[in-house]
Amino acid sequence: MSAAGVALRLFIAGFLRPVERLLPSQWCEKHIELPPGKGETKPGAVSFVDRPYQREPLDSFADPTVTDIVFVGPTRIGKTFFLRMGLAWSIAGDPAPTLWVDATEDKGKDVSKKELRPMIEYNSILRERKPVNRHNVTDLQILFPGAAFTIVGGNSPAQVAGDTVKRTFGNELDKWSDATAKEASIAELLRHRTESFEDERKHGWSSTPTIEQAVTWQYFLRGDQRKWQCVCPRCETLQALEWDNVKWDPLAKQANGKWDLARVKASARYSCINAACAAHDPDGSRGTGWTDAERVAAIQDVERGARWLPTAVGQPGWRSYHVNGLYGPLKTNSCGELAVDFLAAKNAGFLMTLQDFWNSRMGLPWLDNVSDLTVSKFALRESPPKPWAAYFRGEIPAGFDPEWVIIGVDVQSNRLPYVVRAGDWAGNSFTVDHGNAPTWKDLDQVQVDYQKRLGAPSSFLIVDVNYEERRAETLERIYERKHRGWFGAEGFELAKDRVRLEGADVFLGGKLANKGHKIVKLVISLYEFKVELEKRFAGEIANWFSYQLPPLGATDVEAEEQVEYYKQLLDERRVPRRPAVQGKPPTVFKSRSGNNHFFDCEVYILALFWTLQKSRSYVARKKQATGERKTVEVSTS
Repeated sequence: MSAAGVALRLFIAGFLRPVERLLPSQWCEKHIELPPGKGETKPGAVSFVDRPYQREPLDSFADPTVTDIVFVGPTRIGKTFFLRMGLAWSIAGDPAPTLWVDATEDKGKDVSKKELRPMIEYNSILRERKPVNRHNVTDLQILFPGAAFTIVGGNSPAQVAGDTVKRTFGNELDKWSDATAKEASIAELLRHRTESFEDERKHGWSSTPTIEQAVTWQYFLRGDQRKWQCVCPRCETLQALEWDNVKWDPLAKQANGKWDLARVKASARYSCINAACAAHDPDGSRGTGWTDAERVAAIQDVERGARWLPTAVGQPGWRSYHVNGLYGPLKTNSCGELAVDFLAAKNAGFLMTLQDFWNSRMGLPWLDNVSDLTVSKFALRESPPKPWAAYFRGEIPAGFDPEWVIIGVDVQSNRLPYVVRAGDWAGNSFTVDHGNAPTWKDLDQVQVDYQKRLGAPSSFLIVDVNYEERRAETLERIYERKHRGWFGAEGFELAKDRVRLEGADVFLGGKLANKGHKIVKLVISLYEFKVELEKRFAGEIANWFSYQLPPLGATDVEAEEQVEYYKQLLDERRVPRRPAVQGKPPTVFKSRSGNNHFFDCEVYILALFWTLQKSRSYVARKKQATGERKTVEVSTS
């Protein structure tokens, strides 16, 4: 047979060969290898043995009844891996125009450089589909034949507007821009781009949640809310793993209230939901809970029945999945590691740290209960716990050695309201003074006087720069004193970052403009720090204290000044947000009289302390949070 005849027969045989029918997870196992790198998954052939719960969400891309797949969980649980494998299958297994949306365009470019493009280059089945023209390959776009792939940022409606696509991959939804009065959320705008494909459209959503009202958790609630069920290795009870069932030795809590963390870590176990399970044997002869090896084995044992089960009836086409930190196979997912992190978060002195535990370690949204704040509860802040005693204005409790003094300043047209606080890096802090400085030089003297009088090794001052009529003057005064620890502050109700440090230009015009004259400005998410302050007023975080009312014989002026300070701190209260807005908390802070300058000063102080504390080494923060310094336990409510 001629060469032409052989070629024809091979062509016909190849044409008639049955089409490979593999689910996306099977296709990835057969064709994809992960390149060496610093990703959260091990290099080598794709495998779902360690994390079998990743298989079904990925296979949902091939399910004609599903339009939206929502995968919610903590960090390092495989959320981005789920999207990466969906993309690989989309490029070669079932080509289609595809859009990847990340928190920002820069973040998307970073993911492309470190994870997506290396994966494409490493696997011939993907690499051979790359366009020949190198100009059609960039970090943000690759024009595959029949499957153009584009990356955009989720912080701009304009970036998600464009050509129709069949599939979208959304990474870290809660970091995208929220809905506004004029436009829907970025996620909803993204869904409109697939409408032309009708029943074939697919959206993969993957994120760590933040608050209940944000997009991630709302999308999870739209679906059937599936949870990975495991079979108990002792009694064979099927159950989803929940944090409340993690137990550790109660005797690890010492007489002084601190936890013996080594004992906590060694004793923490997962406890079966079945009260009659052998794991609860009272004499301990058969153990007091699952070992970590048993927990991991139960998660991975699909032959014994580990599987996804829905817990709700979702909207048609929506399928949602949730796993928490107990499902991860890494050592950092052990019950002991999680228990230590939980206790450290409770004692860190900030509810935001506890929120980080629920978000980043457990993949759950933060539930913020509004504090029952009363004048009597606020008055209790005048009485620090032992070994400290009540104190008066201008002083600190006997025996307390401050490590810092922070002064917060709220600029007004004819005065500079200020509050002085002294504290330590463990989070204990005491009001020292408040007042209204007529000039910037008076503020200089306040800073010098109290650092010297209290013997604190560090002093800082943070000034609001939002007062427009004095903004230029304020920036210049901060610049003149930046070597003395002066910062600017600019607040927004709710920002994506709790605090973002920026370099602010001081001279906006004239000869000195654009000469590199900058100050450090804190861009503050005010709502979160106001919640923190509210919890301190109500005593839910018991490390914030104030001086007691003036003694008998105090002048009327002094008494009035102190009453005014208390009055301003209690001026702002939380009320329901009307109307409710997706992505925003259900409550909002409202001022009753508009006279809340000392309250603002306290917010700035708290934000600067949080920033400075975070800038310290991880080892130093760990010591503070776990009780090596004197701390007071935070409420879990």
